[in-house]
Amino acid sequence: MASSQVVKVLVVDDESWIRGLYKRLLSPFGFEITEAEDGAAAVNHFLNGNEYDLILMDKQMPKMNGVEATRALKSMGATGKIVAITADESSMEAFMDAGADKFMTKPIGRSELGDILKTFNLLN
Repeated sequence: MASSQVVKVLVVDDESWIRGLYKRLLSPFGFEITEAEDGAAAVNHFLNGNEYDLILMDKQMPKMNGVEATRALKSMGATGKIVAITADESSMEAFMDAGADKFMTKPIGRSELGDILKTFNLLN
């Protein structure tokens, strides 16, 4: 990742406090962070011309769940890395089949987010 480029992150979770937590944990890195309350909103961000370097995706959400949203985003050509973060350990195969780049179980904190950023070379 070029050091002059701002990393764009989309945080997708129906729980506002979880979106806020991820936003607080990621804000020290100077990323541009966008929130979506469900999979349909995430897809709409992409349809509106937004691209993201990293998408943190929950599973259980209204309107469109995370597996459906991941599949839709990948089929529309989204190139950002999608990390499924859910309490449902049994959904790993479904997420990976849908095109997720990484699967993690909740809860995650600063250390786990740091590992994600390192894995996908998103730190300058």
